[in-house]
Amino acid sequence: MIAPATENSRTLIDELLVEQRTLTAVERFSQHHDRNGHSEKIYSALMPTRSPNPGEQYAFQVNLDACSGCKACVAGCHSLNGLDENETWREVGLLHGVAEEKSFQQTITSACHHCVDPGCLNGCPVKAYDKDPATGIVRHLDDQCIGCQYCVMKCPYEVPKYSEKLGIVRKCDMCVSRLAVGEAPACVQSCPNGAIKITLVNQSEIRTQFQNGEAQKNFLADSPNPKITLPTTRYISKRHLNGTIFAADRDVPRLDNPHWPLIFMLVFTQAAAGMFLAAAIAQNLETKFLELAAFVILNFGLLAAPLHLGKPLKAWRAFLGWRTSWLSREIIAFNTFAPLAAAATALAWLPFLAEKFPRLGDLLQKIPAAFLPLEKFQLPLAIFAAAIGLCCVFISAMVYVDTKRPFWSQRHSFGAFFGTTLLLGATFSAATFAWLGNLHFARQFAVVALVVRAMLFVWRRLEIRFAFSNPASPIHLNARAIRELLPWTPRTRIILFIASTVFGLLAIADIANAVMIWASATVVTTFISEIVVRYVFFRAGAGKKMPGGIAA
Repeated sequence: MIAPATENSRTLIDELLVEQRTLTAVERFSQHHDRNGHSEKIYSALMPTRSPNPGEQYAFQVNLDACSGCKACVAGCHSLNGLDENETWREVGLLHGVAEEKSFQQTITSACHHCVDPGCLNGCPVKAYDKDPATGIVRHLDDQCIGCQYCVMKCPYEVPKYSEKLGIVRKCDMCVSRLAVGEAPACVQSCPNGAIKITLVNQSEIRTQFQNGEAQKNFLADSPNPKITLPTTRYISKRHLNGTIFAADRDVPRLDNPHWPLIFMLVFTQAAAGMFLAAAIAQNLETKFLELAAFVILNFGLLAAPLHLGKPLKAWRAFLGWRTSWLSREIIAFNTFAPLAAAATALAWLPFLAEKFPRLGDLLQKIPAAFLPLEKFQLPLAIFAAAIGLCCVFISAMVYVDTKRPFWSQRHSFGAFFGTTLLLGATFSAATFAWLGNLHFARQFAVVALVVRAMLFVWRRLEIRFAFSNPASPIHLNARAIRELLPWTPRTRIILFIASTVFGLLAIADIANAVMIWASATVVTTFISEIVVRYVFFRAGAGKKMPGGIAA
């Protein structure tokens, strides 16, 4: 018989056998669970005990008094959902200030608010979002997404995140697969303090709560206006948080994605719309060349647009969201404008081509007399094409106005887009007529461009200067972003404005009999200037977001 090992004679194997008989924390919890069963006492803090009734939905509830800012919820979400290295669906921010006459500091955890009226869903042109009628969860349908990123602009909380690797947007779905089997989302289970839980909210009560005059007090201090999307997340605290409380990064200017394909798409299409307007106004023998140039420029813009998409081959479905999405309406409008522009251009060129090519002339003679002469349709079609072009500019502006970002307000967006339309339309038209030898129209459009350019420059300068000097301005941070983070843009625009003005005056005065040269130089400097303007429009256009950390 082998005697048991004494304390001093234990081998490594004996130590391992003793260690294996010691229960881990997980095993102890498992035994406790088996003894006590799936009791409400253990789990009620994480999940409701029933499914949502009609008119209700699941929502996050955050106990601010329990949140320590440890970011365990961020790590849990990242791990379970297999996110990219720099992709986060849940973030931790900071509020500070004075509450109850005492210094105040509070960490904030936030994710998708699964809003009652979600901006991402309303803005998506391909219906890649769905709000589950049973649970209220706003889900992103990855296989439907074309990667246009409009939902990123539409969401005031910057919830959807674009994945360069996948070419699509992704977002929090409240771990719907876990909820379906009675398990709490990863962020909820990861929190060591139980600061996050899933609760039930009544959608009509959310609407009523945020439609009154004190909507901001019913949500979270220094966050986007909850009236925009009616968020369902509830932030609770035993303290009265009605003092002077601000996000820690409230005064930190920041830059947004420049969206280069959209910059060129907008500038080219607005120039084309302005040129078709000029052609409709001028209507002489040379307008066919102006319409042809406008049609070519329009197609440059339309070809740039798909370069913005992560999944351009799926873009054919972009009309599906026309009922709610201004982006869908913009795409439909441009798909109407393009063939109309082609028809107007072709009709303007037909008489000329018929004269040059007798066979084409013989073919046109076979057209019924009711449709002859073709010239009688040229002006109405040119006017109609110009009108549709201006409608496209209006809809393009509404794409950004609808995001509710202060820098993309109606005044700023409409002023910027229609200003570019008139400026580039007149500038390009002056150069076109100059090259055709029609100095009368070249000078007239050069004068129009000179006046519009001066008005736009003064308006843009005063707008930013006033906002920069006035902290109460809704675009104060945007103005600071331009002055502090993009200091080269104001200087560049001043230089280009002076150059464009000088070249325009030289063209009007026909100095050295070189109107063509001066008008062409004006086109180059003005076009570059508007590219810079649109770059600033996107780069400095960031709106208010959920509270973040203190930036360096």
